[in-house]
Amino acid sequence: MKVVDGATRVLGIVGDPIAQVRSPEVWSALFRANGVNALCIPFHVNAAELEAFFAGLQTVQNLLGLIVTIPHKPAAARYAASLTDRARKVGPANVMRREADGTWTGDIVDGVGLVSGLLAAGQRIAGRRALVVGSGGVGRAIAFAIADAGAESVHVYDVLPDRAEDLAARLAEAGTQSGIAPPAAKGFDLVVNASPLGMKRDDPLPIDPTGLDESAIAVDVVVHPEMTPWLSAAASRGCHVQSGHVMTDHQLVAMQAFLGLPTLDCTPAAVAKAMQDEASS
Repeated sequence: MKVVDGATRVLGIVGDPIAQVRSPEVWSALFRANGVNALCIPFHVNAAELEAFFAGLQTVQNLLGLIVTIPHKPAAARYAASLTDRARKVGPANVMRREADGTWTGDIVDGVGLVSGLLAAGQRIAGRRALVVGSGGVGRAIAFAIADAGAESVHVYDVLPDRAEDLAARLAEAGTQSGIAPPAAKGFDLVVNASPLGMKRDDPLPIDPTGLDESAIAVDVVVHPEMTPWLSAAASRGCHVQSGHVMTDHQLVAMQAFLGLPTLDCTPAAVAKAMQDEASS
């Protein structure tokens, strides 16, 4: 199959920054592995231009859908005429489907991917005391998904106190024991970095690992590097760690179903094989 031609369809991903995302290589490899004439293309768009970007997409007829990453997930939901029940509860959207009438429908599957990855690795979520650091789009999705998976409590932190307070209040309204906590692992046994800290080499640790027990789970949403300083600190204490790669890979099935993409094998094993084949081609 040609790499690209006039019949190629496009799955977009928009963010600011965008260089760190893994979706273009993963989705493009899956499309090629399954014989689908499509590519995933990154779009670097700042917040001031997001409205113009969405307006421009209305004219693109070969668009399969749009993935949304930081910091545009909360804003993306405002461009949607409708949201799934999950996205309505959480607030932001990280995947957008254009309907036949030209309107957008939004969903958010970050939390689904994180929980699915942990369960696939044999990890227990039910009954755990969770801390989610970062209350943006991904943090909100993760907090609700962990709560829905049966966590005993979900405490949150954000550098913007109002954002953390809003998330804690939403969780409490939904029946989850919640509150604001400092970014310190002590006292928690499921600790998630849902902030961008860790992308840059000189970033400080997003969470103080002091007191982190070896039975705890440590998770990071950062994709590059795969083993962040936070995960390295947790692994050195004997904890089970999960990288941002796992979360992104485990939400592919949910994205495919929501977008109505051509039938693909999006399981983690299929992703690994597609990426391996891509690297060796």
